Amino acid sequence: MKVNECVKAGEYLQKSLEIRQKLGDKEGEASCFGKLGKVFRIRGEYVKAKEYIQKALVITKEIGDRSGEAANYINLGTT
Repeated sequence: MKVNECVKAGEYLQKSLEIRQKLGDKEGEASCFGKLGKVFRIRGEYVKAKEYIQKALVITKEIGDRSGEAANYINLGTT
C-alpha cells in the first residue's frame, strides 16, 4: 500500500470509527481501531500503531471476543 493510499484509508477508517462509536457498536469500534493500527504500522508510525491496537485489544477483552483478542495480540507482536 502506498503512503497516499494509507492516508486515505486512515481517513475512511476514522469516519467509520466515529459512526460506530455513536452507534455503540463495540465490535465495529474494535475493528476500526485494529485496522487503524495496521495502517499506522504500514506507514512506519509504530507508537501510534501500538496505541490503536491496544485500544482494540481492550474492547475485544471487554466484549469477550477471544478471536479478536488473539488477532490483536498478533498485531501487537508484529508491530
